[in-house]
Amino acid sequence: MNKKEIKTLTRFYTKRIATLDYVIEHVPGTMSNINEMRKEYQIKLDELSAAKEYMINFEGGGWNTTYATNDEDALKFAKAEYDGEHTKVRSVRISTKEGIDAAMRNFY
Repeated sequence: MNKKEIKTLTRFYTKRIATLDYVIEHVPGTMSNINEMRKEYQIKLDELSAAKEYMINFEGGGWNTTYATNDEDALKFAKAEYDGEHTKVRSVRISTKEGIDAAMRNFY
């Protein structure tokens, strides 16, 4: 997910949480599912700012991983750490168990 998408979702979840907080505080007899909705939005909001593992692919083959909160930072961190005379970062993507397993099969 890129920075723009994260910013948009952050605004969306923050507005929803504020609305639910208002309803919880000002509407007597608020149903418990409103509290559950608020918890769900808070979890989603927290996940947006959490670092995720990204898989780095190099030109000519090879891979590694890095951690970042968004696609742009993952690429920036990967290039800062790995671009050099003998390696060039080609791309980054969110790591998945399947992707790591497939990459690890090259070592078996």
